[in-house]
Amino acid sequence: MINVLIVDDEPFIRQGLILLIDWNSHGFQVCGQASNGVQALECIRTMRPDLVISDIKMPEMDGMQLAKIIYEQYGGEMKMVLLSGFYEFEYAKQAIKYQVNDYILKPIVKDELLQVLEAFRKAFMERTEEKRHQEKQEHIVMTQQVQSILLGTADEDTLASIQVSYGDVTTKLRCLMIETESEREQQQNDGSLLVEAHINQNHAGYVLKSFTGEKNRVLHIVTDLLLKREALSLEQYVTRLYTELSQIQGASIAIYVGKEVHRLEELHESYYSCGKIKSLRFFSEYGPIYYFEHMDTSVFTNQPAGREKQLFDGLIQAIEEQQTEDIRGHAQAIFQFFLEQRIEPGIVGIHLHYLAYTLLGLVNRDDTDLNSDEEWMQSTFLQTNYAMLSMEENIENLCDFSYTCAEKLKERQKWNAMGVLARVEAYIHEHYMENVSLKLLGEHFFMNSAYLGQIFKKHYGVSFSDYLNQIRIDEAIRLLRRTDYRVYEIATKVGYRDSDYFINRFEKIRGETPAQYRKRAQTMHNSDSSSCAP
Repeated sequence: MINVLIVDDEPFIRQGLILLIDWNSHGFQVCGQASNGVQALECIRTMRPDLVISDIKMPEMDGMQLAKIIYEQYGGEMKMVLLSGFYEFEYAKQAIKYQVNDYILKPIVKDELLQVLEAFRKAFMERTEEKRHQEKQEHIVMTQQVQSILLGTADEDTLASIQVSYGDVTTKLRCLMIETESEREQQQNDGSLLVEAHINQNHAGYVLKSFTGEKNRVLHIVTDLLLKREALSLEQYVTRLYTELSQIQGASIAIYVGKEVHRLEELHESYYSCGKIKSLRFFSEYGPIYYFEHMDTSVFTNQPAGREKQLFDGLIQAIEEQQTEDIRGHAQAIFQFFLEQRIEPGIVGIHLHYLAYTLLGLVNRDDTDLNSDEEWMQSTFLQTNYAMLSMEENIENLCDFSYTCAEKLKERQKWNAMGVLARVEAYIHEHYMENVSLKLLGEHFFMNSAYLGQIFKKHYGVSFSDYLNQIRIDEAIRLLRRTDYRVYEIATKVGYRDSDYFINRFEKIRGETPAQYRKRAQTMHNSDSSSCAP
């Protein structure tokens, strides 16, 4: 439901507005009333309505002052419709300045109010869907960026982008790995969803699902800022978190608290340390909360990080550029690196899962539903326990998956271009009479204008300019045959600001001037008419 606040100093008008229409049936609900702008601001702060319908003339604070404050404080997040007993140009001008949605004259007519509300509802739903889509895209991008940081493969731009979210004053970070433990797989899956939802709703640290295939695992980034905000020590926070999570589900919970690091680019060390803790848990007297500092990790050696990103990037670039003959060489180099560095199988699995879902994200960047192709999602590479296969078998699976990615990316790029062209063609036919240009189309459809011009000519066999001129001339021919508009009037109607240029283009395409064409068409029409006479 869209929440509406009604503001008017006359109670009978407020009540009349409420009773005038069935708000709920049209997707609205009146969440509150106010008798002036001051009261309205109090209601807005507590109720956060989507739409404010307000009279202009009111004591203490009038509707125009209220519109100004809403515009300055809430911007496009809150919309407004103004009511007035008379029309004044100055009011209308100010209303435009403060981005007021509409301006309705009193007495209010039911049909006019419904028309305004329907227009608002449609725009509101479009904005909501666009915002939801944008937030989803931003979340996907941020998740991928955090994944790259956890794996130690993030570049400087990624680090700078994520740093904004965590704050420049953050000096301590840890990765927490939270696992739901149950013999029933479904209970593990459900438990991890509850964990993720609870932390997102009740805590400020970043949360993401495991990207290595474990459906019972959730990762939680904890910073010193979070602990200060909660006024708790790390141990107090983790203990409270464990208690909360244990209460919301029946399955057991284990929390692995990674190594403390002091810079965002070191966070991968904390993440890897969680895996080390887990491998040692059965040799420890602690639990179900395990701290890196409490474990004997001397049995492990530090593994180098950074080289794998270069190797992964090489494979990804080969797939993007359709250099399929190079894919096997890149796959072999990746596994040769794992072999030379003696990287333990668990860490190899983490790297390969990250690579797999990076490739899925590449192919599906315009379609965020990664599960849309069930057959593809059942790929051997995605379902494999890498530690159970030989290096040659792993290389073969990675190559097969990479070839599939390259092919699907090629198909996706082809269909995306065709889809854009179809929308471009429809836009041109609808707006040919306006100042349409490749630059405008590029901005409208988020494409490079030069590239758009190239694929346009390749698909239609003519340049964009020739295509547009042909559409305009075809419409001009229709107007010359069916109307009495003068030539200069027709030129304007079909998108030409200069009638001489219009005549020149018409003559070049049709081999005669517009006047000559009209005269010839009229002669033919008269001849046909006389031949049909009795």
